[in-house]
Amino acid sequence: MRSLFQTASIIFPVIILPIKTHATVIELNTYLGGSEGKLANKPALIYKFSDGSQQNRCSIITTENYLVNAKNRLENINLSEPNFYFDCVWDGRYYFLSNRHRTYAEVIIKQPDMNFPMSMHIEAKLINIIGEHAEVISGDISLRRSKK
Repeated sequence: MRSLFQTASIIFPVIILPIKTHATVIELNTYLGGSEGKLANKPALIYKFSDGSQQNRCSIITTENYLVNAKNRLENINLSEPNFYFDCVWDGRYYFLSNRHRTYAEVIIKQPDMNFPMSMHIEAKLINIIGEHAEVISGDISLRRSKK
């Protein structure tokens, strides 16, 4: 005699797929420099960060007006803020903010004082085109470029 589960699995076959339970962890520690650009046809500033390698990079792009008025905190949850964007190219994969998945980016800007230069603290949860997540973390990254 068949069990109820065996009978149900014949009538309603179940496909079990592996579930990816971990995200790629991106640890930023190096400021690569900045430039000017455009975001939503407005003047913007672009800041680039990495883990010290040449192939892994994350970028912050924010309109000048949003940066000035954000009170040292940039935030974008599920693409809710059109004046701030964050993305990464990491280990050959492109990670980005999305309005279809739970994603966010937050940047805390620490103003300079006599002893410390301006710095940024970054946290984000991004996704790529095939649904893989990335968790971005950093300490306080000085916006003073290191000399080579």
